[in-house]
Amino acid sequence: MSAYAADEVKNDTIPVNNSQIVKIVEDESVNSKGNKTTKFYFLYNGELIQASRHVVESYNLCKKHDAKCRLAVVVNKKTNRKRIILN
Repeated sequence: MSAYAADEVKNDTIPVNNSQIVKIVEDESVNSKGNKTTKFYFLYNGELIQASRHVVESYNLCKKHDAKCRLAVVVNKKTNRKRIILN
């Protein structure tokens, strides 16, 4: 893999405007092994964007105590998939 090829796959990181987060969605399902799993999403800018349990818990804690929570959307340039992370 050349350095040029690695540059093409880098992700874009875009700051999140917390006032545009409409709600948090928890989607419970069962995986192929029969285990219950929960996926977390933010409804942000009209899109459901995946996040981890830790990010959602941190966001809720900040919101509870009226603290600023710095989040960012990471966009994978290769697959165009988005996820929200702590920034």
